[in-house]
Amino acid sequence: LYSLLTRDRLELNVLHDRNPQFVTLSDGSIRNGYTVKLLNMIPEPRTLVVTMQGLEGADMVVVGDDIPAGRSFAIPVEPDRLKMLKVFVRQPADQIRAPAQTFKFRVEDRASFESNEYTATFNAPEAPR
Repeated sequence: LYSLLTRDRLELNVLHDRNPQFVTLSDGSIRNGYTVKLLNMIPEPRTLVVTMQGLEGADMVVVGDDIPAGRSFAIPVEPDRLKMLKVFVRQPADQIRAPAQTFKFRVEDRASFESNEYTATFNAPEAPR
């Protein structure tokens, strides 16, 4: 009973694309792909806000939705459902500080003040010596 009453009602899972780990775009910026899974575990629909924290100068875009590139976006999620999104994170070449940088995906429901975070890794090529 305790675990049922105290379970998370909002969950965030992120999978980094493994192949390729990163793509160099024509403008020199680096792009990483992620599969973001949002789990709404309540019996009513809600709008969740996904935000990227850290990773200086970067933005993200959701594939297949008309959501403009930015550091956050709002997405509706059906009741008791999983919403799976393909998200590309892009960072300009002059902002890249290391071949592997950590940042956070944060999801929150601003109506109920529930939130969850996931620490992800952004991969980039090593600087030439």
